[in-house]
Amino acid sequence: MDQAVDLFNRTHKDIQIKLDNIPPGNVGGYGKMHAAVMSGDAPCLAQMEFQELPSFLLNSELADLNPYLTQADRADFQQGTWDLVTFEGGTYAVPQATGPMALYYRDDLLKKWDIKVPTTWQEYREAAVKIRQADPNAYIATFAANDAAQFISLAWQAGTPWMNVKGDVWRAELTSPASAKVAQFWHDMIKDDLVKVAPLFTPSWYKDLNDGRLVAFPVAQWGEAIMAANAPASTGKWRAAPLPQWEPGGKASSTNGGSATSVLRGCEHPEEAVEFALWINRDPRSVGMLIKSGYGWPAAISGMSNPQLTQPSEFLGGQRTAQLFTDSSNQVPPGWVWWPTFDDTVKILSDRFEQALGGGGTLVDALKAAETRTVEQIRTKGLRAE
Repeated sequence: MDQAVDLFNRTHKDIQIKLDNIPPGNVGGYGKMHAAVMSGDAPCLAQMEFQELPSFLLNSELADLNPYLTQADRADFQQGTWDLVTFEGGTYAVPQATGPMALYYRDDLLKKWDIKVPTTWQEYREAAVKIRQADPNAYIATFAANDAAQFISLAWQAGTPWMNVKGDVWRAELTSPASAKVAQFWHDMIKDDLVKVAPLFTPSWYKDLNDGRLVAFPVAQWGEAIMAANAPASTGKWRAAPLPQWEPGGKASSTNGGSATSVLRGCEHPEEAVEFALWINRDPRSVGMLIKSGYGWPAAISGMSNPQLTQPSEFLGGQRTAQLFTDSSNQVPPGWVWWPTFDDTVKILSDRFEQALGGGGTLVDALKAAETRTVEQIRTKGLRAE
């Protein structure tokens, strides 16, 4: 981000941006942003994750960008990313990046054990059984009970949004048949010792990657750089494929993570702020810098063909994945709506997952409990929910 801002300032003498890097998350960055807006001392621009936008909208902390966006501007970005920043007709951010998902797998081990790359979730379970038979120390994947965000992405692929808004009513659908199916699938995988219950992106997780004890799992495109940096001994042994499908021949994918550039309430130069937000997220030079820093898959359509993404991946044994992730990005089921208490939902669901794995019910039960608490939390914000 620093390099991109420097480039903008060098090439736009009439607009200058001062970058303030603050800690991410609710305790650091988001809390500071909320406080700054409420005190009337907010900066013009803020980078935030898609799911955080509703919590800022709840207190009218974001500017509507519609007056400053043209149809040509909108055409430069994937329509699905605009959907994630649009609420009740207003546009409250310029999309920056997404986290299209794929199945990362150990090509060498699947070939060694004569296991085909799974294309359906049923085949995925069958592959998990064969992996446990081939190596008692190996698992197909981990299930991170302490962080429900990954599970939410997998539920998204199944096709039913967890929230929809009818008029002024927020309707929670965490327990839809589609999401219950996903929860039951992973509950059975855990019960039958076909996946390892452990958090992702930890030293022990990286060791398992290096040692060939984790073989095939869904992960967002941005995760590859993290894996490559922390599991170097496995470089060249991995490949990527589309996510397994719930129905043979399906084409549904999902996304995990993603961010946008918003203009905060009180900005004295909103038109100039939007000019910067568009430039940093679609200018090829800027997008290249952001990709190199690991910010995710570009929301700008032109960014998908950026040389940083089209070159062969050393970690994946020379595989080129630009088309794979372009397809994945385009195949995310539409209609997903983020809600203002999303962070509370993730915490509740994570807590309930851990209780379930400790013998306190099933993952489906955890969904039911999280749905009830989510409705309660939304109501505490003064909104109608059911």
